[in-house]
Amino acid sequence: MFKQMGAALPEMASVKRSNHAIKSFDGTSITIAEFRKDGSAPGGKAIYHIHGGGMILGGIDVFEKSIAKKCEEYGIPIFAVGYRLAPENPHPAPVYDCWAGLQWLSQNAEKLSIDARKIVVVGESAGGGLAAGTCLLARDQKLSPPVAKQVLIFPMLDDRNITPLAGIEELATWKVDDNITGWGALLGDKAGSTDPKAVSEYAAPARAESLVGSPPTYIDCGQLDIFIYEDTKYASRLIEAMVPTEFHVYPGMPHAYYAYAPDATFSKQHEQNVKTAILSV
Repeated sequence: MFKQMGAALPEMASVKRSNHAIKSFDGTSITIAEFRKDGSAPGGKAIYHIHGGGMILGGIDVFEKSIAKKCEEYGIPIFAVGYRLAPENPHPAPVYDCWAGLQWLSQNAEKLSIDARKIVVVGESAGGGLAAGTCLLARDQKLSPPVAKQVLIFPMLDDRNITPLAGIEELATWKVDDNITGWGALLGDKAGSTDPKAVSEYAAPARAESLVGSPPTYIDCGQLDIFIYEDTKYASRLIEAMVPTEFHVYPGMPHAYYAYAPDATFSKQHEQNVKTAILSV
């Protein structure tokens, strides 16, 4: 899947990448990669990007071409966080790395020529779950200014999703066994626990007691994605919490559908919907 997400994309000569080394919550150095289009206007909105990979795979380099393409198309800078992966680095490392990166970006906004009031946190799959967890941390730690919007693309939110779904599992590109592997790597034997206090809501945002105070949200999912029910429930809870929420379900689409069929109608609709959600900030 990762090969498909970048293999067909051209190099973006107009986009330059520079790396920033920052200290995470425990003093470990992590990388924030800055992607900026030549001639882009200073002082505007920015994307804080958290990559997918089931908590155990991926990295900035894997997604570099797709990030650069978005940077070129949107005309705004993108800052991608190189968070540590499980199982070598279980919770809290991944989400707290992401939180450290967001704090750094907000605190250095003027130096980086962006508007701290217009930072959009974006993540796909596991990155979508980490984006949601990071935004919960930003809410609870009272990040100021607050996150402008969270864009959660088929997010991985609930470690309790361990039962195959009839009609979906046999068509799934990310299966329940994969989900169990990813959550197990992140949480160890606490993954899937029925104890509501066993797992931090920052690791598994579906466990959050309240979503009140979350940033305005865009969320989407394919109908044949094993995350469809947890994502639908999360969107419903955001709406109940009076959070401005936009939710899309793409009929007949599996997990990461646009990587497999980038020219499909729903893939193009998804790309336009995400672009509109981000640029509306």
